[in-house]
Amino acid sequence: MAGAAVMATLLFTGDPSQARSGSATAGETHDDNLIASVAAGGRLYDNWLRELAKRRPKTPHPLYPSASERYADEPWETWRCVVCHGWDYRGVDGVFHTGPSFTGAKGIDRLDGRPVGEIIEAITAPEHGFADMFDTQSLLDLALFVSKGQVVMDEVIDPMTRRARANPGRTSMFFSTICVNCHGPDGRQMRTIPPVGDVARSDPWLALHKMLNGHPGDDMPALRAFGLPTVLSTLAYTQSLPGHDQLASVARGGKLYDDWAGEIDRHYPPDPHPAYPAGQKVMVGSSTWRCVECHGWDYRGAAGVRGIRNMTGAHPAAIVKVLTDDLHHMDDYMRYKDLTDLAAFVSQGQVEMNEYIDPVTKKARGESEEHPEFFLTLCATCHGEDGTAIRTMPPLGRVADENPWKVLHRMFHGHPGEYMPAWQATMPPATARNVLSKVQTLKTKR
Repeated sequence: MAGAAVMATLLFTGDPSQARSGSATAGETHDDNLIASVAAGGRLYDNWLRELAKRRPKTPHPLYPSASERYADEPWETWRCVVCHGWDYRGVDGVFHTGPSFTGAKGIDRLDGRPVGEIIEAITAPEHGFADMFDTQSLLDLALFVSKGQVVMDEVIDPMTRRARANPGRTSMFFSTICVNCHGPDGRQMRTIPPVGDVARSDPWLALHKMLNGHPGDDMPALRAFGLPTVLSTLAYTQSLPGHDQLASVARGGKLYDDWAGEIDRHYPPDPHPAYPAGQKVMVGSSTWRCVECHGWDYRGAAGVRGIRNMTGAHPAAIVKVLTDDLHHMDDYMRYKDLTDLAAFVSQGQVEMNEYIDPVTKKARGESEEHPEFFLTLCATCHGEDGTAIRTMPPLGRVADENPWKVLHRMFHGHPGEYMPAWQATMPPATARNVLSKVQTLKTKR
């Protein structure tokens, strides 16, 4: 690979805009090729493993602080340039000067405008360990980005407010015609990432980098050719979009807890969940993958498994970490939005069931004759006034007698994969107790 580095150095003794043609004559410019190469280098800076479809290293980068445990389970992440040098390119002197992203590494801003051959020598130096990682073209692209593609972030993004220093109005058409196809008109369409409005507000440096250069290994276009002022204004518009809807997330998370396969329209694995207790009777093997099968409708545990009540109020990120650990493996089946919605329910959506239902008698702690209008307008529309109108399920009265916790959970969060409304945020506890009490008076047979 050392020969490739030498060749790359020779290619850049002249005009660096000749990077992608390789055969340009002296004095000839290729700004289109330069822009494409810089954007490709930006994607490599972001995540060259993904962009080049390389196998993930199994050990941390030799320059990554050994004391840091942030990527203990994902050592390949430490090989990404941005993990050490930052989205603002300033390393320890920029946004990464403190917090969980701190590494103490210098930024690449000091290399802005430097000869490309010099940058290639730095990339392929023994201490970086990249000499065998990149082909010639990738080296050229990455070096060109470092030399020609950096943005002085403090000049375009206010470091205190994190707001783009631009007017969002004139470039809404860029979001509405380019970005909307994947992200949706409000930026919340993709289930694999957070709402882009939240990303643009919380980490505008990351957002601007990806808008300029595209996303590694994906079809996201690089907007660099439109020029920095236009892209910056588009970032400002993106920062005005709505963010994560906590109430909707909690409600959907409750449906995922109930039956996540039904909610996201996929099949459960055919074999019992590996964490499901051995010796338990399994009526349907795949049903053991439902959260409720192990943790219960009252959230206190079932089938000999501990409940989730102790995670009430926990940070959703900590809950996602549990959902994706070696015991649960839910990231094999759920996308980002699914995981965060489920975590939102576990953290914010649980109720103390004993306040609504007597655990001994199973009777709702309400008055069946109070608030009849709620049952007649909210429930009877689908279930009928006697609770027997839906022929694909047992009479509602029977379900409420046998498992009132299940009925209350679905009253609050809706039914997975269907349009049943979620009432938790809008129905006072006393009303919920009364409605459940009313349901328990309904017919138990057709």
